[in-house]
Amino acid sequence: MKKLMLVLVVCLFASTYSFAQYQPEEGTVTTELKFAPFKTDKNTFAVDGLRLRYFLNEKHALRLDLDLGYRNGKLSDETTDETPNTKEEGKWNTFNFGLNLGYEYHINIAPRLSVYVGGAAGFGIVSAKTKYTIETINSSTTNKSEIEISGVAVDDIENPDNILGRSATTFNVKAFTGLDFYVYKGLYVGTEFSFGLNSISYGKLKTTTTTDNKKEEVKSNFKESYLNLLFEATPEIRLGWRF
Repeated sequence: MKKLMLVLVVCLFASTYSFAQYQPEEGTVTTELKFAPFKTDKNTFAVDGLRLRYFLNEKHALRLDLDLGYRNGKLSDETTDETPNTKEEGKWNTFNFGLNLGYEYHINIAPRLSVYVGGAAGFGIVSAKTKYTIETINSSTTNKSEIEISGVAVDDIENPDNILGRSATTFNVKAFTGLDFYVYKGLYVGTEFSFGLNSISYGKLKTTTTTDNKKEEVKSNFKESYLNLLFEATPEIRLGWRF
């Protein structure tokens, strides 16, 4: 009987130690990367952002999401079967920055598994630009023009509707739920789903054309703003580490 009691006490102690070994506690800091492998766009396996969390205790945590990205590419087109011949070359780029602050309430349902709910709010900024040159080649002369479009990125000069990104400012507020599964000590994986409001305001376009050192600017006064109700049901893989 004494041996049985001793075994039960040891098992209880080991279970308690195992629980404490994996789950965050007061003062714990975690950092993680977010991936969306089930997206259908070209950025399927791109890193979706960086998240930091600070646990006030085992149930309450504050979090900060940082989104930072840069994309660029080249564009070209050449016509040689017509007179005059034309040659077009250029490049585009987009830059985005986002910051979100939030709160999480955790429910520890197993030594390695934690479910949480919470809310967050934040903003984002996107900058986009396209710049290219057009050379018109006649039999004896060559004319060159430089064109810069601020506010939009396109990868096809002949099809400007093929937009890769637009300059914009966004604001969002959302509620979310997710889970953390601790694989080994500080290493954990997880997923998250969210529901919220997103406001986006696109910037005005400006086109600058330079020919023979003469600049001409054309500004668009058209401005777009939207308010979207979003439910993000795309599974998101989170890979994190507990310090």
